Amino acid sequence: MSTFYLLPPRAVLGQRLIATLGIPPLQVTSCVEVVEALGKTLETTGAFVVYRDDLPQGEEAARALLDGFGAESGDEVIEILPGAPESRRWRFPM
Repeated sequence: MSTFYLLPPRAVLGQRLIATLGIPPLQVTSCVEVVEALGKTLETTGAFVVYRDDLPQGEEAARALLDGFGAESGDEVIEILPGAPESRRWRFPM
């Protein structure tokens, strides 16, 4: 079974992370670079990182993970919602 991190769009997550850390505002490109570095680090653990800006527009996230990113029955998703302070965990049904 695999773990998928479903993250907000890169720019949104980057700006949120920078604000949380109290770092002065950065250009959007710098925020994206910070987020992509974080994603690459998560991938070294064997997890899959998917940003919402990579999902097909208008498609439900679960369907997009199954159809386009290789998610399977039993896989866990750790979802960070763009406006919520905490994450949500769920699994694809067996």
